[in-house]
Amino acid sequence: MATSRRFYVGNLPPKTSKEDLAHHFGLDTTPYLRSSSWIELAVEPQGFAFINVPEHLSNHLLQLNGTKLHDKFIKVQPARNSRASYSGRVSIPSMIPPSYLIPQLASYSYDTSNYYFPKNSKNRRRPQGPNDVVNIPEDRVLQLIDVGVNLPNKVFARDIRNVIEQAGVVGIKQMILTGNTLQMSQSAVLQAKAYPRVLFASVGVHPHFTEKEWNSKTAKEIEELAKDPVVVAIGEVGLDFHKNYSSEKVQIEAFTKQVAIACEVQKPLLAHERGSHQKFIEVLSQFSGRLPSIVIHCFTGSVSEMSAYVSMGFYIGICGFICKEVPGKALRDALKEGVLPLDRILLESNAPYMTPNASDKELDDVCKSLLKRCKRGRNEPCTLPIVAHIVAKCLGVDAEEVARASAENTRRVFDLMASQSASQDNKDLNK
Repeated sequence: MATSRRFYVGNLPPKTSKEDLAHHFGLDTTPYLRSSSWIELAVEPQGFAFINVPEHLSNHLLQLNGTKLHDKFIKVQPARNSRASYSGRVSIPSMIPPSYLIPQLASYSYDTSNYYFPKNSKNRRRPQGPNDVVNIPEDRVLQLIDVGVNLPNKVFARDIRNVIEQAGVVGIKQMILTGNTLQMSQSAVLQAKAYPRVLFASVGVHPHFTEKEWNSKTAKEIEELAKDPVVVAIGEVGLDFHKNYSSEKVQIEAFTKQVAIACEVQKPLLAHERGSHQKFIEVLSQFSGRLPSIVIHCFTGSVSEMSAYVSMGFYIGICGFICKEVPGKALRDALKEGVLPLDRILLESNAPYMTPNASDKELDDVCKSLLKRCKRGRNEPCTLPIVAHIVAKCLGVDAEEVARASAENTRRVFDLMASQSASQDNKDLNK
């Protein structure tokens, strides 16, 4: 017996079908989602529905509030008396006659201004609301792609549209969402489907969470998600012997299996490595000749480790860590010494983490205004231009050159053009 939550979905376009809703919310992505979710669609009056999903997907559905379905921005919020229990795959709508269901639906009053769960809910902390969008001069816009942003994180639940809008204003038209757990991977896929050709997903289990999450069922779910066209990478996966939140044995087991999945679907590996350089290389060496592109996510290692990764043909993801005065010095030195060529650099915000807190003397007025969006300690993808400017300064080139090269590298590594076409074709088939 599993617990589910029931959500009201309003402002639907005319003639919206259950299939439309299932596709928009990504409920048709895996066998698990297809069997554990169901949709109650109003017949008269039209324009709204109820969606029932496993409780752990509640925040993910809320993050799709305000997304566009066909030509309308839909509303998503918990239904009254939203808790329910079910066992197995049950088609609830078929059990309730429309004559009974419709008056009930029509009697509900909904308000999207406050759609979070009550104080006794597990999610007691309310994420911040939308900030004013910061506009910058057109000639200061850098065309960037963020290869690692944690938009499925609950801190973005209340204002995800605002965050995406602000990123677009500063030139970040595409982002790859990071999966750190099975739940966040599922959310990344849902969000990528809701923002086609803008958001893409990576799926995987981060080494910090393997002790709690990794098992054969999780492996199957990740493997199934990895086949979806909106998924362009396997990650964030890897090894972390620095903090050891999970045992080394479980980390290695999970990492090995996820590398195998990346090899099978031939999608890049967005890899986390900290304090585990030798074992990391050992695991990858087992797949010699089959490996897809490897991206070292949020690089924090030494110059010698970077040199080794570059010599192996890996790409290096650079985030706000480069702005840290002491810890980031090795990374800045590696760039200044030419260890990392421009054609191996990818840029990522790693939001809401790794805020690029560079000193004021290194930031122009535009960068300072973007950094103010993070005054509550939450990094946003719109700060990625700061990282581009710091990288450019280390390399002795213009920020525009760094933006152009890193975007070209990203499109090549993640095959974004092909992914866009496949995602669109898949969407057309489901109309």
